[in-house]
Amino acid sequence: MKRKCLAVGIILLFVGTAIIPSSAQKTEKASLSMSKGKTLYVGGSGPGNYSRITDAVNNASNGDTVFVYHDSSPYYENTIWINTSINLIGENRYTTIIDGGGGGYRIDVIRISANKVKVTGFTIQNCSRTLEDTGIYIGHAKDHGINHFRDIKTVFNANVSGNIFVNTATGIMEYKTFHTIISGNLITSMGVPDGIKNTTSDGIKSEAASSTIRGNTILNTRVSGMAFSFTHCLVEGNVISNGSQYGIYLGFSVINSISYNNISHCGQGIFVEESVFNFITNNNITFCEDCGFLLINSIFTTVKENNFINNSVSALFMKSIGMRWFRNYWDDWKGIGPKIILGYGFAWVNFDWHPAKEPYDIPVMC
Repeated sequence: MKRKCLAVGIILLFVGTAIIPSSAQKTEKASLSMSKGKTLYVGGSGPGNYSRITDAVNNASNGDTVFVYHDSSPYYENTIWINTSINLIGENRYTTIIDGGGGGYRIDVIRISANKVKVTGFTIQNCSRTLEDTGIYIGHAKDHGINHFRDIKTVFNANVSGNIFVNTATGIMEYKTFHTIISGNLITSMGVPDGIKNTTSDGIKSEAASSTIRGNTILNTRVSGMAFSFTHCLVEGNVISNGSQYGIYLGFSVINSISYNNISHCGQGIFVEESVFNFITNNNITFCEDCGFLLINSIFTTVKENNFINNSVSALFMKSIGMRWFRNYWDDWKGIGPKIILGYGFAWVNFDWHPAKEPYDIPVMC
């Protein structure tokens, strides 16, 4: 296990780097409301419409919208590179399909490297040949070797909302971003080819500052529903089920809020390590095979008003200090006195002094 001084050093380093910071119409379709810029159309039957999303995106300028009709789906694209501030909008997220192809090389279906990009209304599928393949990648550099750090720029204000990801190694990944919104997406491995048990490794992976991850549904992942290393972020109202190892993994992170999530049938519901000042509140954590909540080598973690129900072990901690447990519902509490939370290493026992007597009614926000 890494020493705590190393963890704090890495956290402070991350905080320092993360915070510094023409067209035709299809008359039967509803018109788009745009504050500025022109709209470029892909698919459909209008004169001048593009046949490939990549071509429309490459010809768009800042403030433009690329609108993609569903009736020419699926669109077989390699990587759609978005390096201007545009909106990429699909007509219907269930039927407007972008397909990664199925070849033998690595692919991200969409890569965003510009500020103020919005992607919504698509099904994105089939980019799962390696664990590095991503449905949508937000950021400038994907290979994080030492030679890539010097010229990496931060991507601001990306918005990835209302999409479906099927058979992607990672659904959405953001690296060194600021003020990203990832909301209302469905990420699942269901519908993969015959004989492949599961090709989705992680639902959402994030190394970011001030991101909002809200109202997503993530099902059937090999590693984690969500994996984060970030600061000042909000993870709220997500549904995560059947994550092989973790529902939510939070590592090397500081001052984040994880709340109102529904996490079930994972190895570990929420796993926090090497992190400082994080808040775990109002979550449903149920039917986890190993542990509902696991905390390792972390400082000043608040665990408040969560439901821990039908987990093999409700909560464990190792080599962590400053934990605060407030009014959680524990189905294994005896009903008298405080709830005892066992730990390993120093501070080997903690208490929730006033456990809830009934489970909380925590709404699902998806």
